Amino acid sequence: MNCWLHKRSRLRSAGILGAFFACLGLWLSGGLASTAAAKEPGPVISLVVDGKGVESDVLPLRQNGRMLVPIRVIAEATGSQVEYDAEQQRVSFGQKGKHVSLDVNSRLAYVNGERVTLEAPPIIVNQRTLVPLRFVSEALGYQVEWDATSSVAHVQTKPVEDRAVTVEEAANPYVVQPNDTLGAIALRHGTTMSAIKKNNYLSSDQLTIGQILFLPHAAKKAEHPLADKVGDKRLLGQEYLFPFNDASWYEPYGDSFGSDREWTESHNGSVRRHEGIDIMAPKGTPIYSVSDGTINRVGWNTYGGWRINITDKNGQFRMYYAHLSAYAPGLRVGGTVKAGQLIGFVGDTGYGGPGTVGMFAPHLHFGLYRNDNGRAVDPYDYLRYWEQNKVVSLFG
Repeated sequence: MNCWLHKRSRLRSAGILGAFFACLGLWLSGGLASTAAAKEPGPVISLVVDGKGVESDVLPLRQNGRMLVPIRVIAEATGSQVEYDAEQQRVSFGQKGKHVSLDVNSRLAYVNGERVTLEAPPIIVNQRTLVPLRFVSEALGYQVEWDATSSVAHVQTKPVEDRAVTVEEAANPYVVQPNDTLGAIALRHGTTMSAIKKNNYLSSDQLTIGQILFLPHAAKKAEHPLADKVGDKRLLGQEYLFPFNDASWYEPYGDSFGSDREWTESHNGSVRRHEGIDIMAPKGTPIYSVSDGTINRVGWNTYGGWRINITDKNGQFRMYYAHLSAYAPGLRVGGTVKAGQLIGFVGDTGYGGPGTVGMFAPHLHFGLYRNDNGRAVDPYDYLRYWEQNKVVSLFG
């Protein structure tokens, strides 16, 4: 059987810091965030901490090209001692031998007594002192990256350790046939069992019918290639990506396409057909567009919750991403996206009216439909192929 391609099968928590980041009271340049949020198709997340999207009721303020966040919330999240001098409008905090102080509306700050010039001055909004996120992160030893395409800030407070791995050679996929053995496959393709096992991270010699094996570089062309099994070879191009990045944790997934689903909007006891693949992952896990394309639907769906439909650039297929907890900012019907662009976050929405959550465990439902007739296509084999082509984490 395949050894699922993760170095560790465990959930990685964002910890206390991520929880407190969820409380960030941010201010949107040009007006209240609630005004802007009303124009969005649903909840929006603009901050990712340790690989998880952090929900906030407002969008961040961008000032002089910098994101401003409340310093007290960040400091408290890390266990720092915070003091505020209302008369001098000075805030200070300390953690792990570091002491930082700064004054509202001043670009001068002090880190361990050493003067530092800020990129943007702290300001007070709604009784909160906001400071540049990059300054706070660097003062505390964190990393910050700004995803300009998706308008999302990423903060990493610790090294990325649990990184998913992919096969070294993925250009020659073979589909396991009845009565196949690993030894026979190796012999017919001019390679060795050990080479196949190493390239596919196999933990045993056992195989299952329909399993995809990626033959090593020196092997002959696959006798039963994946292209002969799937319905459309065009979807096996390198321009298609897996919907999670290479640092995201998710559970091993099977082919759940066509299985029964009992919940229906009418509640009449009927059973419907599952038209996609479910990939279980922690809530807030970033989701990326599989392909270049155009958004044709975005917003609430009774079954899919917060969802987005994207028609690929060739107009042949629609990709359906469902049960999201939130979207990346600025997604609109008719808008275009690029393969690998962050579009949303894993959630547990759906099976009810707008805002319904908790009817099932968090996961991404990925569906694939032909655009000419609307028929659902089993995306399992494509996902297994795309799994070898992932977005590289910003902190890779």
